[in-house]
Amino acid sequence: MNTELLHGDLCPLYHRPLTLRITATVRSAQSDYPTRIDTVPHCDHCADDVARAQKWAGLMLARYES
Repeated sequence: MNTELLHGDLCPLYHRPLTLRITATVRSAQSDYPTRIDTVPHCDHCADDVARAQKWAGLMLARYES
């Protein structure tokens, strides 16, 4: 997955650009670097409010399931 802005993809609630937020970093004992980094699309404005975040997640799920 691309770690830059999601080009052309806007927040469904506020039409602001989405970025990728890191949700998990997996490291191996034999490596100095992460072996895997999991990310999800993220809107800074919606992530701060729980009720808004739930509505946002539902809209994003509907967008990518169809």
